[in-house]
Amino acid sequence: MTAQAAQVARLQVRNNSAELLELVLECYGSDHWLRPGETFVVWTVGSSEGDPWPGTTLGNEPFQVDYRPGSVTVHFNGVHSYVTDVAGN
Repeated sequence: MTAQAAQVARLQVRNNSAELLELVLECYGSDHWLRPGETFVVWTVGSSEGDPWPGTTLGNEPFQVDYRPGSVTVHFNGVHSYVTDVAGN
């Protein structure tokens, strides 16, 4: 029996407005602020056993995104998640 490697998914979030944009990562509740023109990357690591994205009911969906003026909320469906800039910092 061989171990299955965990899948990794990434989602770029870019602020194309002239105002600050709040990025909220759920289920952690962590918030990150994007300046105009800035791009962040949300990463999630899936489970290495069974369904890689166990947080979804539809399958094969690593993220769900909700928008409201001035704020974007990203729900990750993997085992854990983190936010970086496009260079990985």
